[in-house]
Amino acid sequence: YVGWSTIEATMKGIGLVILITITSGVKSVPLVEAGGGLQIPTLEDSPTIAKKNKKKKKKPFSDVRAEKRQQQQQQPTSQSPERPARKGGVKWISVAVLFKFLLAFKSFAGPFFDPLGEPRLATESSIYFSFIAVLYVWLASVTTLTIIPHVSTHYNVITAAALFFYMGFISVCSLLAGRFLIRCAYYVWLLWKRGMIRTAFASSSKTLDSAKKLPVLVHWHRPFRRVCKSSWILSAVLCSFYTHCWSRSLAAFKVSRADGASFVCQGIFMPLVWLGFSSNNSGIEQEHTTCADEFSIWILWAASILGHLFYYLINEFNGLHHKGYIPSRKKSKSPLDNVLGLEISKSSSSMDSNSIQPSYSDDGFGNDEDDEHDERDAWPSISATIQQFKRVERPQGTLPMVSWYSQIVFSTGFDLLLSFHVFLGRFDARKMQSALIGKESKCSNQSHRGESPNPEGLFDFSDCDTSSDSGGFWFDFMSDCGDGFNSSYQVARLLAQPNLHVYTSSKATKSRMVKTLPRGKLLVIGGDLAYPDPTPENYEKRFFRTFEDALQPPPTFRRSHISIQKPAFPIQGYDGPCTFLIPGNHDWFDGLATYTRYILSRDWLGGWLMPQKTSYFCLKLPRNWWVLGFDLALDDDIDIEQFTFFASAAKQMQPHHNAIIVTHVPHWVLNEYENHAHDLNRENNLRELVRTHFRSKVRLRLAGDLHHYTRHMPVDSPGKKRKNSTDKPVLIVAGGGGAFAHPTHCFEEQISVGEDQYVRECAYPSQKVSKNLSWLNLWQFRWRNWRFDILWAVTYFGMASSFFPLCGVYDDYLNNNSSQSLGGLLLWTLRRVLYLMSQIFVSGRVSLFFMIFIIGLTFGFTDKSHLKWRVHLSWSVLHALAHISSALLVLLFVECMAEFVMKEGIIASQNAGNAQSLSIGLASSIFDEYNAHFSHVLEDFHIVGNSTIFQPSQGILQSCRTDERMYEKLSSAFSWLYREAPLLKTALAVFDLPGAIGSTHLEMCKVLCAGDSPCTWSNEFMIYQQIDRLTILKYLSAIGLYFVIFAVPIAGNVFGSWLALSLVVFNCQYDEGFSSLRMEHYKNWLKFKIDSNGDLEMFAIGLKRVPKHWKKDPQWVGHRKEGAVTAPSWSLKTPSKWVPWRKSKKFLPEVIDHLKIKAESS
Repeated sequence: YVGWSTIEATMKGIGLVILITITSGVKSVPLVEAGGGLQIPTLEDSPTIAKKNKKKKKKPFSDVRAEKRQQQQQQPTSQSPERPARKGGVKWISVAVLFKFLLAFKSFAGPFFDPLGEPRLATESSIYFSFIAVLYVWLASVTTLTIIPHVSTHYNVITAAALFFYMGFISVCSLLAGRFLIRCAYYVWLLWKRGMIRTAFASSSKTLDSAKKLPVLVHWHRPFRRVCKSSWILSAVLCSFYTHCWSRSLAAFKVSRADGASFVCQGIFMPLVWLGFSSNNSGIEQEHTTCADEFSIWILWAASILGHLFYYLINEFNGLHHKGYIPSRKKSKSPLDNVLGLEISKSSSSMDSNSIQPSYSDDGFGNDEDDEHDERDAWPSISATIQQFKRVERPQGTLPMVSWYSQIVFSTGFDLLLSFHVFLGRFDARKMQSALIGKESKCSNQSHRGESPNPEGLFDFSDCDTSSDSGGFWFDFMSDCGDGFNSSYQVARLLAQPNLHVYTSSKATKSRMVKTLPRGKLLVIGGDLAYPDPTPENYEKRFFRTFEDALQPPPTFRRSHISIQKPAFPIQGYDGPCTFLIPGNHDWFDGLATYTRYILSRDWLGGWLMPQKTSYFCLKLPRNWWVLGFDLALDDDIDIEQFTFFASAAKQMQPHHNAIIVTHVPHWVLNEYENHAHDLNRENNLRELVRTHFRSKVRLRLAGDLHHYTRHMPVDSPGKKRKNSTDKPVLIVAGGGGAFAHPTHCFEEQISVGEDQYVRECAYPSQKVSKNLSWLNLWQFRWRNWRFDILWAVTYFGMASSFFPLCGVYDDYLNNNSSQSLGGLLLWTLRRVLYLMSQIFVSGRVSLFFMIFIIGLTFGFTDKSHLKWRVHLSWSVLHALAHISSALLVLLFVECMAEFVMKEGIIASQNAGNAQSLSIGLASSIFDEYNAHFSHVLEDFHIVGNSTIFQPSQGILQSCRTDERMYEKLSSAFSWLYREAPLLKTALAVFDLPGAIGSTHLEMCKVLCAGDSPCTWSNEFMIYQQIDRLTILKYLSAIGLYFVIFAVPIAGNVFGSWLALSLVVFNCQYDEGFSSLRMEHYKNWLKFKIDSNGDLEMFAIGLKRVPKHWKKDPQWVGHRKEGAVTAPSWSLKTPSKWVPWRKSKKFLPEVIDHLKIKAESS
């Protein structure tokens, strides 16, 4: 929210300035022909430029104001005097033009307003986001301030810009000084309250000991970013009021409707007029007697600063700035908290603060917050205030979908490379598991239901009742979870419901019915538990957090507990759900270390018991069904230890038993896609195990990895009738447990698995929907992957860097397209782009390096597994040429615009065609306005203190002389800092990018084009070295910022278009194309039922839409205390903590596929 408020407030400030400029009677300045040419009015016409920068003498307050107004009225001005606003004076055509301008600007800056609905707290903490926000605001404001004085008579924006910088600097200093004084006063108050000052002279050692007990506070200047943000936003708002309400003809703020004052001006400045800050003198006509003095804007500033400091003072003395402070919204206890506190107090001393019901803070991970988070809690945002007012609790610390096109990709890729070539080739964690389990089994003789009766983890659930009210034994399957909170929690929440109501469609009646499915006794998870890599933080925030909110673990659960002998306590009579998990490829990136610590060494996943001790398992289910979970690691095969274990388990199976194989990767689909259908290296040991030990017992294969749902059935041959035999298993992919959705149209409908033929019977989402979703990359790639902008900025600028500056490019365009036709523009652009592209190979250095880099990057990024080598080469080269051409197009546009504004005299430059046309730079104009209006502000404050309005008594006058001398020194220091020292001048020089571009462009071109050397399309390296390096750096820095804001959106659209075409036309890039969309919808999981006849019935559940906003379920109470017995969470009717903010039918699950497998008769 804070990040959004920064951008929103600043953008609104700029928009308000432009809106007031356009809609308050502004008219364009006509171009007057003089001397056979067009003469554009410049800042020389401004009446304030002619003022002399003289130091003012100290005079009474009223005389200073009157003298200033008299000087302004006596100066000649070429501007027409302001007229009273007409009735109904809003020009709707101007409003429409402004609205169109804002929409165009949003197309560039749109991704930074609300990037994919991500939590704004996480976005705001990004340094990159803050830099981009400042860059956009900076360039938009400096461009507006440069152009407006040349197209309109509304000169107030320049004066407001001078006020903005001056007021911003003073605001930062004032807030820091005020905070420091408040902190000093608070320490003195603490010392006095505790009697330390009174006993200081009595016992210095005692005072020293007591001082150690003082509370640790957040640093008074933290967070410094918040101080700066508050200061500059305050300055922007007051500058908007100044621009809107200031009248240059009246030399005062408009208050009367006769002067054209709006309701805003009347509401703000009329109270100040009543307080005596009016502008009345004999030099002003009688009808304009009601005006507010220019000093009024500083009264508003002072009131705002004092209000900010007063609020800080209240929080300081209320203890809200203590490092251990927890705001009230986190200290509020629910019945669950009371129960948990009681249970923990009764437990052993080993119980610590890591127990159940963690307080997920705004950082999403426990209560360990840094200073800035404490300060943020002390200064609640508007949304948090409204939320607290409504008393609606919402989940805190939730994470968005993983941004794959960011720095995470590079770090994860490096870790993966390191794991592949350094660790995993020499060490396999699966070998250590069997050794440890074998050692532990000598001390364990327990044999309860759900526990392993043998040392290698075969779990027996065969005695579960299949004739219960639910109609049989139910278990669930899901895979690929642990991504964004919304999708992962919604799937976990629906899995936790004791009875799930789903929609079923009837093909006969074409109607929808509601069916109730019970929660499964078992939950099998098929890998990829957290994305993008298996770090403890990702496991806690993206995986465990969602399941714990969906189904609470017992009160005795501790996060720091390491289970040496699983389970940690006897489970005799336990009737709750259990879960079993195999690792996926993402879980193996660290060699299975995090999986071992959090899965194999913990007892609970939310309210699901985790009894497994190895990364593979064997489950014996009722009615002769078995579930075999294999760990294929990263080499796509089982190891010898697993082979031995499952071969031993197969001896307990009878010929009529049925087996379900669970692996993570569906090689039956990927082998066909990657043209590895006959690759015998994958699953070689697994195929041998099935062929020799399980034979025809395998009836079903389940896998994840692909984040969609598909079901393949065996057939005799393509186009012929399906077989209904038991020797070929059904193949199902169900990887929609929470990760981003994958397409279904990129994979073949008919596949070959060895010598067997399969055909796809069902797909979710459908092929039509999948193709339609692929087109979203056309316009949403950059919006959803704005962190990728830094790569585009560096690459595009690198490809164009060898050609800066293009001296005379605008004249070249005029010579080749004198008629200014569209066809001539396109032809000239095409010819120059091709010529520049050839010059990269001839004389380019840095550009050549980046050109080769982009060609190699696109070639390696293109998916070659699904394309022929000729198509792969052609498609990757076309992609690279599109990026190279786009970079050169942006280069031509930026350089043409730079020379255009210099040629027309808009920015400070010496026009070659008209030597007498000399424009005044923006920085000089702002500094002159500062000297004319605001350089004496501190002196005016001192004058006000000695004026008759605040005249002290004679007795106090003598005692105030010391304070007066101190204030005079402070005023002199500030005056020297801003008028003599280069602080303000340096800031304005850096701010004035167009002026820097104009001066350095002319200086560089003067050297490059000396002696009639060719300097437009190529620069000789020896001549280029004659230019001062500081000049080159200054020019590239200034022009590079404008280059980047145009290049980055174009690069994102080019890459998004390439992804969309690859998905739709070539059916490739399925992972890259849909990971960019980060789509949290179209989730799926499976529910199985084993009935009394031993038949296996499958219900594939799909979620078309996932909620994005949550609130606390009012019926949720956690662990309900009933007498002396605590009801477990899995026995509650409402076990989940959060529910969707609003109910909608689109959030309801539906049955997308149904299958029934007949049991093998004995």
